[in-house]
Amino acid sequence: MIEQKEIDLNKPLDADKPATLEKSTLTPALTKASLILHGDYYKQSQSNLSKFVFWHPISILVYTTLVPLVFGFVLWDYLSISENLVEFYTIASKNRNDFIFNILRGAPIVASIFASFAFIGYILGDDVGAIATNFISKNYCNSVYGFDVTEFVKEKSKAKVLKNGENTNIISYRDQPIAIITLVPDLKQSTPENFVVKITGIHVRKVFQKVDFDNLLIEWAVVRSRELYQEYLKDSKTNVKKGSILITADCYSFNKKLARALQIHGFQILDKSFELNPFEDTAKSYEKLIHKILGASLDTYGIILSTDEEDYELLKNSELLEHNLSTSTSSSKEAIAKRRR
Repeated sequence: MIEQKEIDLNKPLDADKPATLEKSTLTPALTKASLILHGDYYKQSQSNLSKFVFWHPISILVYTTLVPLVFGFVLWDYLSISENLVEFYTIASKNRNDFIFNILRGAPIVASIFASFAFIGYILGDDVGAIATNFISKNYCNSVYGFDVTEFVKEKSKAKVLKNGENTNIISYRDQPIAIITLVPDLKQSTPENFVVKITGIHVRKVFQKVDFDNLLIEWAVVRSRELYQEYLKDSKTNVKKGSILITADCYSFNKKLARALQIHGFQILDKSFELNPFEDTAKSYEKLIHKILGASLDTYGIILSTDEEDYELLKNSELLEHNLSTSTSSSKEAIAKRRR
């Protein structure tokens, strides 16, 4: 097995390393780092789902309804004899110890209300977190990459296997991978006229999510999808003048940032699922019902690209190709231009 690039998401980046951005395809040495980044997506999604449940409009409605009722009940003796807030404050000040006692009497009930929703968020989020836990053990990772990862990291991997690494783009900063995206062409559903590609994984390290790396990754995916389509036509020895490329991507409804990035690039929701595990059905029927009530879903986004001249010019001038993330950028432009000619 080839020596792996070490990455620890709980530690800050090495400040002594040059503050440069680089992009690269997946190599055997970066396999472990890429697995950690893809797995971290589900860990972050677990946290996002818990927050989504706790601050859901239904939860807030319950808080704003029950909390005043609880304190109104324990402080009813004060409220019933007070004609206004000034009088209420005066009576409470004169009976401070008793007033505090009644507040403390209602505090456990209020705490239990908040704790109940926090617990629901934890239970629902734990199902998503389990995906990260089982990412390697249940071979979810193979579905993300579209090939056997264990074969990829072997020292004597065949060139055909290593070529699959070109479908993953990794952005590194200070010599540490911080963002990743992976594509897998759906050859079963693809035809020379209609090519299908899926973004099986996209993630940006939490501390860098305020930077628009999502947009860069998505733009790379669009360009790479065109390249894959050209390779598909070449392998099938087919000449198609006006074909189409369908690019799909899964995004949780509570991942607002990624959803916005997809929508900015023209992706639209094609399907919704209340099964939050994209690899296998694990949610029970009552969990799916809760997901439906809360609006927590796994949304499939999609965009259809034409392969005519207008579409090519749009992609050629994309923001990604203008960013000099590495020395390979110029060669990518030339490769695309050659394919078009």
